[in-house]
Formats: sequence, C-alpha cells, structure tokens
Amino acid sequence: MMNTPICNFLERYTADNRLRLHMPGHNGEFPHDITEIDGADSLYDSDTSGGIIAASEAIAASLFGAKRTCYSCGGSTLAIQTGLALLKAQGCKTIAASRYSHRSFANACAALQLNIKWLYPSEYLSADVKYDARALVGADALFITNIDYYGGTWKFVNPNIPVLVDNAHGSYLKFIDKRQFGTEYLHPLELGFPLMSAESAHKTLPVLTGGAYLHFTGGVDHSRAKEFMSVFGSSSPSYLILESLDRFNGMIAQNYQSVNNACEAVSALKQDLIQCGIPICKSDPLRITINARDCGLSGFEYAAALRSNGVECEMADDNYVVLMFSGVSTLEDCERAEMAIKFVLTRPPKPLVKYPHIKATQGMPMWEAMYKPRKLVPIEAARGELCAEIKSVCPPGIPLIYPGEIIDHTTAEILKSRGINKINIVMRELKPMSL
Repeated sequence: MMNTPICNFLERYTADNRLRLHMPGHNGEFPHDITEIDGADSLYDSDTSGGIIAASEAIAASLFGAKRTCYSCGGSTLAIQTGLALLKAQGCKTIAASRYSHRSFANACAALQLNIKWLYPSEYLSADVKYDARALVGADALFITNIDYYGGTWKFVNPNIPVLVDNAHGSYLKFIDKRQFGTEYLHPLELGFPLMSAESAHKTLPVLTGGAYLHFTGGVDHSRAKEFMSVFGSSSPSYLILESLDRFNGMIAQNYQSVNNACEAVSALKQDLIQCGIPICKSDPLRITINARDCGLSGFEYAAALRSNGVECEMADDNYVVLMFSGVSTLEDCERAEMAIKFVLTRPPKPLVKYPHIKATQGMPMWEAMYKPRKLVPIEAARGELCAEIKSVCPPGIPLIYPGEIIDHTTAEILKSRGINKINIVMRELKPMSL
C-alpha cells in the first residue's frame, strides 16, 4: 500500500459504506469529503495527535527536507498569516519586505498590528530587492518573495534575522535537478539558513486549490504553529485538499523524476520559441514570460489571441503575458502551447510601459487606517488625504498603495495612470464646536 495515510483512510471509510450521520451535509455524495470523524485526525491538533494528518505531514517534511511541515487548506495566505503570527509571538514588531509583496502579507500585518519597512526593487514587481544590513535597520524580521510574477528571483543572502519566505510559486523547486537547471532557482529549504517557507502547492504541483505548506528549517521555533493556524484558518478544513497533498507525497516518492520531466519539456519549448524569434524573458523553469510589446501587442491583447487559440494564460498586463506550467505538464501540453503561440499575429514592436514606484509617506499606522471611518472620493479629491484601503490592480493583485499612506500629487497621478479613478480615504475627525 502506498504511504499515503490520508488517502488510505478515506478509501477505507468509503468502502465501509457507513450511514453518515455527520457533517458535511451532502450525505456522502462526495465520498472523500468528510469532517473530523473517529480516526480522521484533526489538522490543528496534528502536533500531538499522532494521527493520519500528522503522519502525512511528517512524510511531506521528509520529502522536502524540512524540520517540520504544516499543511494548510487556506493556501499560502494562511501559511503567511501563521508565519507572521509566530514572528509577532517571538517579539517582532517591524517586518522588512519588498514593496511588491502579495496583499495577503499586508492584510496579515494589519490584523496583527505589525509595522512594515518597505524595500524597493529596481524594477516594478521584481522579487530582487537588496536587504543588506543598512536596508534592514529597524527591522526585526524579513519577508521575502522567492519567485515573482514574471519568474524572477532574489539573491540568497542570510540576513541574520528571522526570515519568512513567500515561496508560493516555487514548491516544485525542491524536486528539480540543480545540475541541469542551475542554482539560481533554489527551494528556500536549500539555502542553508533558518527560515519559514509558505508555499502554495496548488500553483505548480498537482494539488487542489488551497493546498499549501508552511515549512520550517532547523533553528526555527514551530511549537505554536498549529495554534496560530487555527486562529486564521477555517475550523472545517477540507479533507479533499488534505487528500490531494497526501496523494502528491505518494506520487513524488514513486517518481521523483516527474517534476524534472515537466521542466525539461518546458525548457525545450523555450528553446524552440527563442529559435522562432519569440521574445522570451528569463524566468523560472516552469514559467514562460513573453514580452508582448516586442510583438507589437499589449499583454492583454496577446492573452486574448492565445485564448482564441485555445490557451488560457496565468497572467497578462500591459507588457507581458505569463504562461505557468505544472509539475505534471507533458510534452503534449508544451506542443499545444507552442502552436497557439506561433499562431499569434504580431505587429511592429512597441516600447515597454513604465511603472513608476509609489513611495508614499506613512501618515497613520496601516492597521489603524484600515478600520477608520472612510469615504469614497475621486482621485483628484484625495490629494493630501490618508488612504483607507489596500488598492491594487488585477492582475497581478499586488498593492499599489496601503492604508495610512498619504496620497500626494505624484501618487494620485500614478494611481490615475493605472486606471484607479476613485479611492477610499480616512474621514477627517470633526472637531467639537467650542461654546
């Protein structure tokens, strides 16, 4: 029997054909979708239970080379929330982070009343930020993104403070041959210094949406991880998601080469496209980022052309279109993608759209501004006011401005250029009239 304790339990329970007088209310129509019945373990108690979830998490930790692995049914968002809560419990008050971190990071910092020290990369959305000792002055911990939306990465330097990595797009990196694909794209657990890594397994591995990991290396205290995960996570985690995480353990243990095979297929596709003159940007092994402007199109136009050719992309913006492959993608998948790309009609090149940084001044703590009374106003009327919301453009959903930041003239103009014409501002407090 495959060493997949959650899958095995669900198969046995289904085969028993018991009368299900328990949640969920579909009464067994989806037979593997269960609640915490006898023998099913409990996700937030797996540290002490010794049950099937605990056993599966231990297998995952072994496969990834982690000291401890916690499953998440709430994606990397829940893993990030948990990691930040652990940092706060250890005394961290200010987290240094790339300005282009995912909005789940900012939301969690607001909920936990953590301050953020923003680090700015040289290019919009780039994961590559400098975090030397000077940049980290005043920070108690570092939050860093391992792979950005275009497929770039960061330089691996031990900051000598606690580290939480957003490796949402890079779970698969643990299973690729570094001799073949190089060491630029490393899995965080391979870096050699203490850290936590939040990873969306469902983004690049054959796992259901919401399936994720929070990995811990040695030297990191994970004793309260499940406690904090239960604060943010649903009290009814999905066993279908847990089953898919467990099933991947069995798949990769039986065929460790499978992810490499997918990366090799994508690598061959990249080389074919380059030979055909398709403008491919440098990216991680499971992603193809095309400079649509070099083809005379916006990324949105290029994505629409791909869609008409039967391919749906992961992301598009004014400049680029991003195709994200999976750890189980095949040569046939790549051949189909290649045909769709080659049928895109191109035009004379256009210059890239430049995205200026917003470097706003913090006029009020983010967690305070987020919960203040607010009102929606035109951007023109917001100048000099405090932002009251996280405002982002989708794709890619990376915030442009955060609650508590002052909307000056430059910020207002940048927001307008990104199609944001209205924004919520913090309502000014009325001063009591003097008698």
